[in-house]
Amino acid sequence: RFHRHRATRVHIPTQPSLVEGMLPTWAALLVSSQAWACPHLLRPSGHEPLQMARWLMARASWGVVATTSAERGNAAWGNVLSTADNCTGVPYFFMSKLDETARDLDRDSRATFTVAEAAIAGQCHSTDPEDPTCAKISLHGNIRPAADQTAALSVLLQTHPAMRWWPRDHGFRAYVMNITEVFVLSWYGGAKPISVKDYLSWMPPTGPGPSTNAGERAA
Repeated sequence: RFHRHRATRVHIPTQPSLVEGMLPTWAALLVSSQAWACPHLLRPSGHEPLQMARWLMARASWGVVATTSAERGNAAWGNVLSTADNCTGVPYFFMSKLDETARDLDRDSRATFTVAEAAIAGQCHSTDPEDPTCAKISLHGNIRPAADQTAALSVLLQTHPAMRWWPRDHGFRAYVMNITEVFVLSWYGGAKPISVKDYLSWMPPTGPGPSTNAGERAA
């Protein structure tokens, strides 16, 4: 159900003086970083929750992370965060301890990350964001600092180049989510659970295919 262009490596130009002056030492290694570009995918049918889940993550540049707030007696805390997934379905984030979300995750790494189709440019023009046909994905799991900070930042810079200039003295680190549950709402009848194995192993088709019926799209 997708059209796909060949995946190519995207060169992310850097200015060493700015990188070295504004980001931690590990970020100065990104003088010639590369990351995979995600193939261009057309919106899948709302009846294909697995494809919809991966399409949403591939198109998303931000979403809402919900954590357990120790500063509020373990009440829920939600926060908008920028994200990128490098066409893998796994979200990466860039956070500072000045942000309550990062502090929450240090105490309890459990989190939910939600992306709404309405947040993607050009989608759901005449459809209310809460309408089931305006798709949403919720990923449950644990968000922790990425083991390979250089690689993680390379993924993030592909979508969010401005992060290169975020203040060094704020202590930003790249985080990655270990996904334990996936839920997608893309049609009437309630959210559908998706196997994490199927979600992570899904690959776009190798050639062009027919586009989704326009009547099934959230316009």
